[in-house]
Amino acid sequence: MNNKEKEKLVKKLYEKYPYPSRIDSSEEKLKSFALWTAKTINENNTYWKGKTILELGCGTGELSVGIALCGGKVTAVDFSKASIKKAKLLANKKCKQNKPTYFLRNILKLKENEFKKKFDIVIALGSLHHTINAKKGFEIGCKNLAKEGIMFIGLYNKYSRLRHRIKRIFVRIIAGDNIEKRIKIGKLFFNKKTQKERIADKFGQIHESYHSINEILEWFKEQNMEFIGSKPNYKTPIIDEINWLLKKRNAFFVMSGKKKA
Repeated sequence: MNNKEKEKLVKKLYEKYPYPSRIDSSEEKLKSFALWTAKTINENNTYWKGKTILELGCGTGELSVGIALCGGKVTAVDFSKASIKKAKLLANKKCKQNKPTYFLRNILKLKENEFKKKFDIVIALGSLHHTINAKKGFEIGCKNLAKEGIMFIGLYNKYSRLRHRIKRIFVRIIAGDNIEKRIKIGKLFFNKKTQKERIADKFGQIHESYHSINEILEWFKEQNMEFIGSKPNYKTPIIDEINWLLKKRNAFFVMSGKKKA
């Protein structure tokens, strides 16, 4: 399967199953997503106030709305019409003022200065590993950062996601690239009580890439970015990543960097 076909199927899945479509969309819960992100650099929700933020791959808008409720000025993009529609509905419901601005865009086709400005913060949590070129998406994010701007990138880990990768291989052997069959098999064997959008993201998804701490550190270096921190913290790459695997956690990791002046 070539990259164009992969991208088409990824989009097809999220049009039918916009993610994450969280059941709890209370203001408190939405702000908790903003807080979780801020804590990756040891900040709290006051960090967002007055800052301009670009979110790459906003899904159904829970994080972008949470940040807006904390005073951030958010521009968000996603290539799924269904996801953008739900994000706008959520914003209209929760944000009386300072609503995020949403655009239907393919991350990999964004241009430098796409929005006629640079951003204080760029966030790509759980989106780039579903594009056909995560590194390119990261580079595009960096190009839209202001000097001394902060980039948050969250990806599936090459080592600690091994268990789930094996499950996905099992699902693919049985169901191939048929999205509905993959969801059915994933639910039957692994997540019987899980919300369908989450099952779709875990098993219906036909493409995801995996990355390591050392790899992302190299990306930062190439883009003249100063590494700030990670969630979870680590001391020794690979060793800690394997430890995450053994402890059955942190298949998803976040790293942040600051654009040098």
